[in-house]
Amino acid sequence: MQSSLKKSLYLGLAALSFASVAAVSTTASAKSAAKVTSDKVLTTDATKRNVNLTGTNAIYTKPGTVKGAKVVATTTTAKNLNKSTTSHENFRAYRVAKTNRGSIYYKVVSYNKVYRGWVYGGKSADTFAGGLTSYDTFKEGTLTADQKTGTYKLANPGKTAAGLTYKQPAWTQYKIGKTIADTTAYKDATFSVDKVGTRTREGDTWVHVVNQNTADTKADGWILLSNLTQTNAFNEQSQVKVSIKDTDGKTLKEFNYTAPDAKGKDSDVTSDFYTTANNQTSFNPTFDKAVQAQVSGTGYTVAGTDTVNQSAKVLTGSTLNLVARKGDTVSMKVQPWAVSATPDEAGTQLTLKTTGNPADGATDYNTVVTAGATMTTPFSGVEGQTFTSTDLVNNLTANKLNTLTSVKYAKVVTGEGATAKTTYVSPDTDVNTPGIVKDGDHVQLFQTVYTLSGGVPGTFAKGGTAQALYTANEVKTTASATNPDAGNGSLFG
Repeated sequence: MQSSLKKSLYLGLAALSFASVAAVSTTASAKSAAKVTSDKVLTTDATKRNVNLTGTNAIYTKPGTVKGAKVVATTTTAKNLNKSTTSHENFRAYRVAKTNRGSIYYKVVSYNKVYRGWVYGGKSADTFAGGLTSYDTFKEGTLTADQKTGTYKLANPGKTAAGLTYKQPAWTQYKIGKTIADTTAYKDATFSVDKVGTRTREGDTWVHVVNQNTADTKADGWILLSNLTQTNAFNEQSQVKVSIKDTDGKTLKEFNYTAPDAKGKDSDVTSDFYTTANNQTSFNPTFDKAVQAQVSGTGYTVAGTDTVNQSAKVLTGSTLNLVARKGDTVSMKVQPWAVSATPDEAGTQLTLKTTGNPADGATDYNTVVTAGATMTTPFSGVEGQTFTSTDLVNNLTANKLNTLTSVKYAKVVTGEGATAKTTYVSPDTDVNTPGIVKDGDHVQLFQTVYTLSGGVPGTFAKGGTAQALYTANEVKTTASATNPDAGNGSLFG
């Protein structure tokens, strides 16, 4: 069932609370509705069908001007998705439809499968327009001299995301995932790098690694640069050893940086590391990119403008010590979603019951839920640190929020067979009230039980929202406490 008024559910610091998000369920009238004259699967190269929402048009369950089309994501949501900083919210177009008015609509799905539906795409099927635009999810770059000659080891070999390699940089192509599920066997392997690039939304650096044991290529693939440890010997003639420590002196990362202006050992390569403009000293942009790649996702920041990180002179063959500062701890709101079991249907936001039930005739009872517990342990972490689906699931499990249950709702079935009509009635309504239930109608009370099934990985951010995923199961139930007699008699069967 599709909610006519959706609200964003989040888990607060001490108690479960919700922030409302308006979403209009618009349905084209019979007179003004357009008709679909063509609906085809897109067969062009899938990698050329990555798109971004422009925010000018909403996502609908059907082409927007067709009768019965309802909003999946409003234009406000589309604008927010346009600016998303997580590749999980990239989109792929996979169908195209044309209406009798000449309008083109594309069916799209977000990589995390939270959003699926039709978006207006202009008047020509030859190019994305209107609510969509072509989007490069990843941009290949040029290897540095250090990367070309360097050898690396996996920093976190095993089954965790940080230790895995991917067929394409993670979440940059739809349904193309990891190369190998466990890299434990490669803990001692050394790799070279033959490609480098940047994910568009996160701005982080990924490299393609090749096992130097050419007889075993199973782990070859893309990996976040910061999840590698450089192992080649330090070259005093052209490199500076960079050591990043926290404020307590604990070493977080170490890497060798090749200075482009090196002219042998003890060369003054300060300009390769620092730039001074308007009397302010900061890291040279190229060096800064290398430093940020090392601390990306850790929750630590290293700033060239921090006086503790400034050196009057940098010489090849020396060590440059930098200090990383830990970010603030932030708590994230958590927005539960019901994940559809049907691939062509979008997920549905769930809403906490705070007052009375939805009005009679509404179809969103099953998305109005009650929680079996309150949030005693907030979902929190260091700002800028990445979190996994497992992190989110573990937190909700600790808070005993594995299960959410909808309010009770009654289905009133009028007629039989193909002509049967189903309406929804609040169980708090007296079903014997004239006009609600007629002779011959069948009534049954239901609830929908939502079971925690996963979460969308992301990064801890102040004011941010994490997305928890639940699977739904509708079950028959008994009379409500406010209408204890509703289940009596053969009317309920």
